[in-house]
Amino acid sequence: VSRLPKTDSVSKIPASQMSLKDSNEHGEDENRAVERRLERNTYVYILVASIAGLYWSGWRMALGVLVGSALSLFNKRWLRGSLQVMLDRAAEEGTGQIPSFTAFKFVLRYVVIALVIGAAVWLGRAHPLGIGVGFAAIVGGAMIETVYQLYLGFKTNPNSSQE
Repeated sequence: VSRLPKTDSVSKIPASQMSLKDSNEHGEDENRAVERRLERNTYVYILVASIAGLYWSGWRMALGVLVGSALSLFNKRWLRGSLQVMLDRAAEEGTGQIPSFTAFKFVLRYVVIALVIGAAVWLGRAHPLGIGVGFAAIVGGAMIETVYQLYLGFKTNPNSSQE
C-alpha cells in the first residue's frame, strides 16, 4: 500500500496566491490603474471647476482655477521627481544623507509656487479663491476616486448597509 505524503500548510495555499511574481504584477497593474484614474479624475475636476468658476464668478475665477491647477500639477510632478532623486541617492550611497542641492530644489518648489501665486494675485488677473480651488485639483481627483471606490464597494455587496 502506497502512502501519500502528509500535506503541510504550504501546500494548502490557493493556486492564485502560489506565485509571488503573479501577485506583485497584479498589484502593480492595479496601482497603475488607480494612478491613471486619479490623473483622469484630476483633469475632470479641473474642467468642471473651471466651467463652474466661469459660469458663477466670471473669467477671473476660471483663470484662477486654471492657474492653481497648473501649479498643482507642476507641484506634483516636481515633488515626485525630487523625491525619486532623493530616495535613489540615499539608497545608492547607503548613508541616508541627502545632497544639499537636492534638498534645496525640494524647498525651491515652494518659492516658485509662492512667486507665481503672488504675481497672479498682484496683477489682478486671477482670483485668489480660484487659485486655491485649482491648487486643490489633486484632492478633487482623489475625492472622485473615493466616490468611485465606494460605488464599487456597494455594488459588489449591496446588503452591506443592512448588517
